[in-house]
Amino acid sequence: MSASRLELESFEFIERVSGAANTNEVYELLAHELRKFGFTNFLITDMPPPSLGLEPHMILNGWSEAWTKRYVDQNFYRVDPMAKHTRETIHPFYWDEIALDDDEGSQARRVMNEAADFGMKHGFSVPIFGAEGDQSCVTMGGAYSERPPRAREAIHLMSIYALDRARALRRPCSKRQAESKLTDREREVLTWVALGKTDWEIGEILKISKETSYAHVRNCCRKLDAVTRTQAVVRAMLLRQITL
Repeated sequence: MSASRLELESFEFIERVSGAANTNEVYELLAHELRKFGFTNFLITDMPPPSLGLEPHMILNGWSEAWTKRYVDQNFYRVDPMAKHTRETIHPFYWDEIALDDDEGSQARRVMNEAADFGMKHGFSVPIFGAEGDQSCVTMGGAYSERPPRAREAIHLMSIYALDRARALRRPCSKRQAESKLTDREREVLTWVALGKTDWEIGEILKISKETSYAHVRNCCRKLDAVTRTQAVVRAMLLRQITL
């Protein structure tokens, strides 16, 4: 799959999932897209401290029933090396990019070996942070993984959007998000951000300074409770404040 085709399909996914009427529809849409990359299992979840356990914090469970039971019964979250790395980074990662440290021990290796036995030998995890410092994750696995150009960016974007839509369907958006309306200029700047333009490029396009462009983006992030530019784009699209 070409990078341009992948980018187009990612934005088509965003349009479809933004209109999802319930979490089951979010599940089906995301599952369909992830299968294109070889991922047949996925989980959308908040990331509490290991001592609290994971099950009460799951938002949308696309794991098999058998693996969910095994993971919870054995309290694998406490020693899962991919969960540990997710809590320590802001960057999406393929599981095979993370080397297990010797001090992580046999329990961590057991988690990965058993995940492979349940059809998740290869995987990808997307850490997602909220404006209040809370952390969530979209993690996925399969027997193999397809990695066409820009796959990492596409999965990252779709994961953020699926999380936001699933969460919005579970509970109303925050009062700040509901009341925060972007200005015409902010919507214009954020649309160019969504199209991959840098602050300098946006400044050149709109005949404003790079610093002014950056300030507009930060205002968008503040109004939308977003930590990153990508989250701001996703939430603005979710609230129908920008379209592509």
